[in-house]
Amino acid sequence: MSDKSFDERRAALRERVERKLEDRQNQPEDEILDSSDSMLNKEITVKPMIDLDYDERERLRMIVAVLVLIGSILGIVSGGILLQGNPDELLNSSLFKEAETVDITGQVLTVDGVTLENATIELYEHKSIVVLQSTTSDENGYFQFDGLQPEVMELRVVIAGYDTVERTFMAENGLVKPFTMKEGNSSSIIQENTVGSEGGWSLEAAVALSTFLGIFTIVTGFIGVQASVEVRRGTKYRRTQYLAGISLFSRGLIWIGPILILAGMALNSLVKDQYEDYTEE
Repeated sequence: MSDKSFDERRAALRERVERKLEDRQNQPEDEILDSSDSMLNKEITVKPMIDLDYDERERLRMIVAVLVLIGSILGIVSGGILLQGNPDELLNSSLFKEAETVDITGQVLTVDGVTLENATIELYEHKSIVVLQSTTSDENGYFQFDGLQPEVMELRVVIAGYDTVERTFMAENGLVKPFTMKEGNSSSIIQENTVGSEGGWSLEAAVALSTFLGIFTIVTGFIGVQASVEVRRGTKYRRTQYLAGISLFSRGLIWIGPILILAGMALNSLVKDQYEDYTEE
């Protein structure tokens, strides 16, 4: 490109700029103000619509993700606390320590509910023929043994004209299940076993249940973490709500975690149009 042609182009550009400036100066002030007001109004009306219609809803969805995440983490922590219990310490703790001796009381009845007096009741060690104590029922059919070891034992009730009843039971303070005698021959023996049906849970069963609940709580807590990830992705609304619902079983700090997750699910329903599958429908 020659110097002359460059100078000509520069001169033409300067001329156009000066012409636009002159037109601007000659334009009435009212038109300039109207133009400025129009541009200002556009900015005022458009920006809030963007913030409320998208940005605010996007931020709300992130709040949902945080609520579900916190509630699920609390559930994982709660599950960890359940699993940290040492079974040996639990069995030896004063809370579950068994009494040194126990007293039991029972009653002997007929099938019609009539009390039987002078029935012979013999106490045996479990799977033994050695009689530890022996007594008879009183006029109201009651009998009592004191100072027993809190362990599995056997009771034998014998009375003429009725079948003999042998019962295996766990010796604990209080009343034992009444003995119901059927008419027959005392040489005929009816076997009963109430171990496990009386006295509630064993310590081993309680520890096993606690371990199961701990693992279940942790698993559902991690499902809640996945629900939080799904909220941030914003792809599958129903899948996200289902996962969040399962995470309620994590029971973070009993009720705090579920409340946070429920609040997140409620807010999530308000922004479901942020999810791809909802938008496609």
